[in-house]
Amino acid sequence: MTRKPDGLRFAGEIDIANSDAVGASLALAFPVVGDPHLDVSRLSFCDISGIRAIVQAAGALAPGRRLLLHGLPDQLETVMKVTGWSDLPTFELCHCGEEKT
Repeated sequence: MTRKPDGLRFAGEIDIANSDAVGASLALAFPVVGDPHLDVSRLSFCDISGIRAIVQAAGALAPGRRLLLHGLPDQLETVMKVTGWSDLPTFELCHCGEEKT
């Protein structure tokens, strides 16, 4: 769990071997109100099954809620944009707290 903002942080790798567990943990961890925060800045690897698990968790949120995704590595952000997943109304790619260069 993260403290500011409240949310969940994943570190390490997400792939086909653990993507179902990632999806299940997201479903359990997010409260039923408000916009949940997910920090993925410490991921060293995430394959398409991991991205799909995150997208599905966002899609399962109640209407009007969004998954606020923090620290998305550049390569994953590119995948999210090319597939159109970053444009889903249940997603927001957050860049808050990042230094501008």
